[in-house]
Amino acid sequence: MMVLQYSRALTTFLLFLSLVWLLRLFKRSKGQKLPPGPWKLPLIGNLHNFVGSSLPHRALRELARKHGPLMHLQLGKVSALVVSSPKMASKFMKTHDLAFASRPLFLAPKIMTYGGSDIGFSPYCDYWRQMKKVCVLELLSAKRVQSFSSLREEEVHNLIESIHSSSGSPIDLSQHIFTSTTTILCRAAFGSKYKDQDAFLSLTKLLPCGTKAKLGKIHGKIDKILENIIHEHKENQKSASTEQEDLVDVLLGLQKSGTLEFPITTNNIKGVILIIRI
Repeated sequence: MMVLQYSRALTTFLLFLSLVWLLRLFKRSKGQKLPPGPWKLPLIGNLHNFVGSSLPHRALRELARKHGPLMHLQLGKVSALVVSSPKMASKFMKTHDLAFASRPLFLAPKIMTYGGSDIGFSPYCDYWRQMKKVCVLELLSAKRVQSFSSLREEEVHNLIESIHSSSGSPIDLSQHIFTSTTTILCRAAFGSKYKDQDAFLSLTKLLPCGTKAKLGKIHGKIDKILENIIHEHKENQKSASTEQEDLVDVLLGLQKSGTLEFPITTNNIKGVILIIRI
């Protein structure tokens, strides 16, 4: 009797979910004229079309042969357009490029980049064009990159010394190179090695996944580290004790100068530096 009741409850629940999905699909179809695509299942959409295929791009190729160079797929909750011909790609990348210039701002980047105030996830707008110009001319120019040559040489020397000291013993070369690279990036962005560097690096590795609460907790810890770094830079600028101008110094200088069309906030600086580090 209990099994029968459970079976009925489960069937009712599944029917209810299917009804909700069909109603949402009906409303969406009335409001949007979508390109052709394969039939969809409730909840998972077209994810079943990739079952059994170890190479998703081949599954997409077969679907495109059936439904054309512009195809609509429902990947769970995500509605996606698949473009599979040069002519159609030109429509998106050249003819109507401004309409598709902004990338979706998902939960993790929205939280971690202070609402998309960085460069990678900022919507295409006057602010994005300004920050792109700042990156090209101020942060990542040939002159700026060359100014960090001494610290790169120092860290490469440290890497070689570390490998040499482990002679005769197995080493994780990938980890050594990763540590050296991230140290170079952090020193270029923040200046000399700072006390929270290891904590900062371990936190940035956790960024791609997590619930909203977990991401918020990680973001709070990263924000505190970045806030301390920016505070230290401001204090050093007051005392004129900066040894070499790093990327935080450059952004703080632009913020203080008042020459930007769109003034940048401290959170803007954090977002830009964070995405460069990642």
